[in-house]
Order: sequence, then structure tokens, then C-alpha cells
Amino acid sequence: MPSNNNLEKLIKMSSSFVNEQYKGVVGVMVLNNLIIQDLENHLSKFKLTYQQFNILRILKGQYPKGVQLSLIKERMLHKQSYVSRLVDRLVTMEYVEKKEDELNKRRLHIRLTLKGFDLINSIEVGSDSFKSLMKNLPEHDMLKFNEIISTILAKKITSNS
Repeated sequence: MPSNNNLEKLIKMSSSFVNEQYKGVVGVMVLNNLIIQDLENHLSKFKLTYQQFNILRILKGQYPKGVQLSLIKERMLHKQSYVSRLVDRLVTMEYVEKKEDELNKRRLHIRLTLKGFDLINSIEVGSDSFKSLMKNLPEHDMLKFNEIISTILAKKITSNS
């Protein structure tokens, strides 16, 4: 069984956390950063950032239809204000196209190109070439982990309703 002070060792803490909840928050933050680093490493082979990948993933879910910029902003996993610049970069790379809405010229219609669709389908984050920390967990632990995440998020969802 793994030691319960791996987090303290990793972030070089000399004392204990104030409580288990705070340790959990810090642990999730550290884990998030490590997973994002793994993902960024994997995506660098495709010359993509995590945020660009996120946009392509969102557009893949709507393919072959397009979406408005507001929908992309709403569904981004990592919220930021510069989504339009990320889209512009993907347009330059020919992975997405954007057109003015025929009814409202101020509204943009963003769609995955065939080149972008082929790219997003070639990026297999579940493959061996993507070395995620989560691969180290046995299936039963991964199920428990996902159940805990779901429980935490359910409380957030009900507090927002």
C-alpha cells in the first residue's frame, strides 16, 4: 500500500497539512498540474496546446456541424478569455474554419475542417503513447476515484441549481 505522505514528499513539505480536506485540495491541484503536463507533452507531437486540443474536442462533438464561439467558451474545461485567439490559431493551422453568421454578421460560426477532424481522431489519449499518471491505477481504484469525483461534482451541480 502506498505511503499516505507522498504528497508532502512531492511538494517538499516539512510539516503536516492543517486537515485532510486541505490536503485533498492541494493533492488535486498537484495531480491536475501533472496530468496537464503529461497531456501537453503528448500534444506537443501534434504541435497543439491543451487548450487547442480542447477546442478541437468540442468541435468534434458537433461535427460536421459548427458552433458559435459562445458554445466553445461555455464548454472549455479550462476557462479563459482568449478563446477567439485560440480559434484564430486553429484557423491558421487549417484545423477549423470560421464564417460569419448569415443572419447576424457579428456572430461567428466555427466548424472543424476535414483536416482538423482527421487530426483529432489521430490523437489517442487512451493509447500507450499517452503516458498518463492515471495508467498507474488499477481499474477498481479508477472506478473509486471517478466515483469520488462524481460525488464532489454532484454537490457543486446541486448548489448551482
